[in-house]
Amino acid sequence: MPLILLGLIFIVGIVIYALVRYANSDEQIDMRPVRERYSHVFEKMKERMNKSANYEVVDDDEGSQSDDAETGGSGHTMHFPDDAEVEKRKRNIR
Repeated sequence: MPLILLGLIFIVGIVIYALVRYANSDEQIDMRPVRERYSHVFEKMKERMNKSANYEVVDDDEGSQSDDAETGGSGHTMHFPDDAEVEKRKRNIR
């Protein structure tokens, strides 16, 4: 019985401490997008992805380039590698 009371007092103390800290915090919630807040992380990921990228860019046919002009495309197609399973394992994708 004393251990139960001690545990309840401890839990109530933690809740009161958390409420007091929350009430005293005058910080504004950061409403910026995640990419803007943690831009250094995304830059490192982009560099790492560029180093390990294994793809081939092939020009499209002449007929499809006129369609790309309307949509703003560059006229290039990125083909996926033949060994997609190896790439998935390398990047730990399930």
